[in-house]
Amino acid sequence: MLPKIKKFIKKNKKQVKIGLIVLIILIVFLVLYKSLFYSNSEKATYGVRLRDIEDNEFTKEEQKEVKEKSSDIEGVSSLEIVIKGRLIKFFVTFDEGVSNDDMKNKFNEMVGYISDKVKNYYDITFYAVQDKDDKENYPLIGYKHKSNAEITFDEF
Repeated sequence: MLPKIKKFIKKNKKQVKIGLIVLIILIVFLVLYKSLFYSNSEKATYGVRLRDIEDNEFTKEEQKEVKEKSSDIEGVSSLEIVIKGRLIKFFVTFDEGVSNDDMKNKFNEMVGYISDKVKNYYDITFYAVQDKDDKENYPLIGYKHKSNAEITFDEF
């Protein structure tokens, strides 16, 4: 097999050189295409949108403080904080019998426990969870954009 290949290369030197050049050019174009049009797996999910997150980080200590203060609010049985990118999600479990208006007031109170630096950097979402008849209900969801001072609510 190898002698046949050597014989073919000797007979067709010009065509083999052109073929190798075309192959190299194709490989270069494929590498360029991939690097330009497909995201690199090493890049962050959020790209450069989070480049200053270290300066405005919602630290574990701040989260613990907010949890402690929020857990002391009457009617709040538990609180979970989830941070993803520039979004802070509060999952607040309320005791049965707490009205939607009371939940709104309690959410506004919780926002007061967060520093202005964090409030002006992160979007905050509040999910009210309430157990009724052994079912988990979500009667209220609140949204606070970093540029707004008030929470916008959706009632269900």
